[in-house]
Amino acid sequence: MAEMQTAAILLNLYSLAIGFTVAALCGSAVPMLTGKPLRFEMPNQQSNLEMIIGCFCRIIAGPFLIIRNTLKAILITGREPYWVMMAIVLAGLWSYCQGVILIETMCQLGLCKL
Repeated sequence: MAEMQTAAILLNLYSLAIGFTVAALCGSAVPMLTGKPLRFEMPNQQSNLEMIIGCFCRIIAGPFLIIRNTLKAILITGREPYWVMMAIVLAGLWSYCQGVILIETMCQLGLCKL
């Protein structure tokens, strides 16, 4: 029974790590390709394809953007601790859900060996 609980805890932590890693990769790859930092706001003058790709990039990179913006806010304005904690919890939940979706998709495609 203890082994099952340990395995479940490790799988949850792995999901969190996978989700945040993918978010950071996407959040770092976009500025490398475009030369502009990724932000939550959408530019006005875009084609439909650019708008769709930008929306998916922001959904995937969301946890990374939240943490990056929170760190900037701490350094510049000295935010209160409860705002920082709320941002960390939100980014963690988002990363966890994203990791679960990615792991489940990989397993459905036959890339996981259980």
